[in-house]
Amino acid sequence: MNAHNAHNAHNAHNAHNAHSGGDASFAAESLSLALIIAREGIGLAEPPAPAVPQPEPLAPIRRLRRIEEEFAHAILMFEMLETLTVTPPPADMAEAKIKLVGRGASGDKTLLTLGLPTAANFETEVALVLGYADLRSERLPEITVQTADLVSFFLSILPLRGARAPMTQRLLALVMDVATSAVQRIKLGFATPRAEMFSDQVQPMIATPLHGSFPSGHATQAFALATLLSILTRQDSAKAAPIHSDSQLFRMAARIATNRTVAGVHFPSDSAAGAILGITLARWLAGRAGITSEPCPSMNFKGKRWGQTAPNHSRDFYIARLCEVLQGDPCLVIGSPVVAPVSDLIAALWAEAEAEWGLRWS
Repeated sequence: MNAHNAHNAHNAHNAHNAHSGGDASFAAESLSLALIIAREGIGLAEPPAPAVPQPEPLAPIRRLRRIEEEFAHAILMFEMLETLTVTPPPADMAEAKIKLVGRGASGDKTLLTLGLPTAANFETEVALVLGYADLRSERLPEITVQTADLVSFFLSILPLRGARAPMTQRLLALVMDVATSAVQRIKLGFATPRAEMFSDQVQPMIATPLHGSFPSGHATQAFALATLLSILTRQDSAKAAPIHSDSQLFRMAARIATNRTVAGVHFPSDSAAGAILGITLARWLAGRAGITSEPCPSMNFKGKRWGQTAPNHSRDFYIARLCEVLQGDPCLVIGSPVVAPVSDLIAALWAEAEAEWGLRWS
């Protein structure tokens, strides 16, 4: 598009937006005027005495359903974020570590320590990014949609759509935005370069985000969704939900994460760190809901060692490799569980989402 056409298109776009906004403003003004006239038309000369309120006490979760969606979501976000904090890395980025800390029942405890891979590690992974580029044409529809929508891919697996499961939708939105808040704060600390900065052959197929590469936000969100849904829909509520390579939820999460490498905007180790972060955040949310059968162990991910025990020391990311690492690996040290303080509001939200899953056959 030349400059003249671009200018005309820009003006046309602005004119359309102005017209649409004008229509909405005119409709609102017309309604207000109509309400004024209607009130004047039906008003009594001597209005009756005002009614005396007789409020019925409502549980917080019931009040939450009666307010604007955006404010209900803000309340739930506050409930979650008041128990989480991130400690920034030291000045020496060669030894940088960032900690996600949870305010537990017995004080502040480290939920996850993320160690940054070295520049040499990232250089090694450039070859993987270039290799995955062969899949771009095949994965184009997925990659394009996943820039803005991940939830639909998980709801294609489970019958939890729309109005049939509104509280589940709120729970999913909550874990998504908690994941975004945490991963963006961590990215800000690490400020790691993208693959295209290492090689001009990467040539990403989508716009490269302005924020840092490590950890992957898509991987964090995808694995948070997969973990939360696996806990919510597990068959035995007395047992922890397993993370295994034949789970459709976790296979979808891994595919979404890998698609970001295919697109040329993430290294595989970004996805590994994001997956572990997402799993941790979903487990912490379950803990806030009082799900005591789902432990949230502290974990220490050593990015430099990712792939150290993989075949040929590959730093690639795939679900079977992640499952192996979660069973024990030099790159991941798993410690004792951290007990989350229970939030009555999140517990009530979880209970309603769980009830929606129980009614899926009806």
